Amino acid sequence: MHAKFEPFRWTCRHLRFVALSLLALLVTPLSGAVATNLNHPRLYFTTNDLTALRDGRHTGTRAMIWKNLAESADWCLTRTPREKWIAPISPDPRYENLYDRFYAIMGDLAITEHLSFAYALSGDARYGEAARQWVLASCRAWSHEADNKPDGGKAYAVSRLLKGVAVGYDIVYDRFTEVERNEIRETLGRIGHNYFTDYFSTATIAGPGFHTHHAIVEWASFGVTALALLDEVPEAQAWLDTTTRKFEEHLLPNGLAPDGAQTEGSTFWASTMQYRLFYMDALRRVTGKDLYPRFEKQMNADLALASIACLKLPGLDEHHANVVLEPSYGQLDYYAPVLLALAREYRRPIYQHLARWDKSLGSLQHTRYITPHGEELLFELGGYAYVWNDDSLRAKGDEQKLSWHFPSVDEAYARRSWRPGDLLAGIRKAEVVIHAGGQTVLIQPGTTTNAPIGDSIMSMTDNGRRALIRCGTNSISSLEVELDRHGNKIFLRRFGSAAFQFWSQGEPGRAANELRWANGTKLIVREGKLTEWLPEDHSMTLSVGNGLLPLKDPNPKAHSLTTVLPSVGGRVIIEIRQRR
Repeated sequence: MHAKFEPFRWTCRHLRFVALSLLALLVTPLSGAVATNLNHPRLYFTTNDLTALRDGRHTGTRAMIWKNLAESADWCLTRTPREKWIAPISPDPRYENLYDRFYAIMGDLAITEHLSFAYALSGDARYGEAARQWVLASCRAWSHEADNKPDGGKAYAVSRLLKGVAVGYDIVYDRFTEVERNEIRETLGRIGHNYFTDYFSTATIAGPGFHTHHAIVEWASFGVTALALLDEVPEAQAWLDTTTRKFEEHLLPNGLAPDGAQTEGSTFWASTMQYRLFYMDALRRVTGKDLYPRFEKQMNADLALASIACLKLPGLDEHHANVVLEPSYGQLDYYAPVLLALAREYRRPIYQHLARWDKSLGSLQHTRYITPHGEELLFELGGYAYVWNDDSLRAKGDEQKLSWHFPSVDEAYARRSWRPGDLLAGIRKAEVVIHAGGQTVLIQPGTTTNAPIGDSIMSMTDNGRRALIRCGTNSISSLEVELDRHGNKIFLRRFGSAAFQFWSQGEPGRAANELRWANGTKLIVREGKLTEWLPEDHSMTLSVGNGLLPLKDPNPKAHSLTTVLPSVGGRVIIEIRQRR
């Protein structure tokens, strides 16, 4: 369209939006949740909560969380808000445009939210002014999303844009002029209307089949936006009613498997829980509707109990570093805020115990996932960790259960204790990860060479002293992992004629048929022969888009690769033990 016609097009579009919004107000059914708190901030705390929240910076766990949160907020102050929109491009054969847009929105809004929380929790005007600028810049740079036809490729990112701007708008409300507030509401309203009409109201997205990870992220983000705009954007009530029904009928009953696992992968368990909490927490505070008691069974954290291995220190992680069978961005800093919220809600001391193993609590989460154009994947969970933390619940590692089997995803785990860095083994089909002494000592990637022949169905037995996980039903080739808790050992037994390969973290040294770590952990080949040990031979190239798009990893690592030939009888037996 010619430039001179642009103002007319803009005016028509806005008049159409206003008209449809008024119509929605007239036909919206009464919600099951009546808004009781419509002041700002309203989503995750109110003005009445701020004195106690700010006082909490000086004592208990919140003092540590605040220290990390403030350090990240100071880093955010060095960043410049985005000015230019990244438009969709088609075709996009390597998904380069898709990930540029996704990571850009994630990065922009993570900074926006983090600065917003930092301002609210401290009252520091530096953070408030920066948050104001980031909220407005995000509205302006991404406002064209109101004009693009929604689809699944866009919604996953755009919904997070809506949520991030809405959270910033709510928390930093007092920093905006009324003109700026109107601009934010109008932008969120237009994008929200576009997605409600042409995406969330479609049969596929509204239907029962859409209930796993993408569904929870998109619907929860949309619902948080509705809660922030209630009584200010006419359509928001309809958005809220629809989102709450979706939560009650599909997302909470069916989002996780009955055994508590996430069928798309464990990392998606954490983000599924994050977005459930983002919405449920705000819903209760704004409307009084409390979904936590009714769906306690579905808020299952067994996967976290099974897989968290050791302390998480600040900085970038490697895969499996402190949560086994998980990538570098899905480590304890991704899990711990969820556990804090669940501990607060359901009074489970074990959740509090494991969450406090994360010494980076409060930080803006950087990742090793950076696109070729420099867009970095960031996560903001620090502010949520602060407000969800409840020091009135004592942290205790006293649960009796120490092993888990998740048939829905063919995974099993066994841990020796609730002490950080103690022995822990996890198996996903043919993939095995063993932790000892606070590091990953054996990672079998589950390649064709290593995989048992036949089915990978696992079984588990545990009598308290000894846990045994069996993988593979074929008598010619199988694998089992035995945890001897009293003996402080793990045995891995592989039956088959092929060479057995694995890699190790933590810079071990080799002595004949052994690998030894500086902390006293040993890996001993009891049967078979350690024929090759290459100290820095194994490295991993990070990629996305089904491997089509390699990323710029800021922290590449190389690890030792070990090859063990089986005995004449076709067996490999490896013992892993740690210093008592």
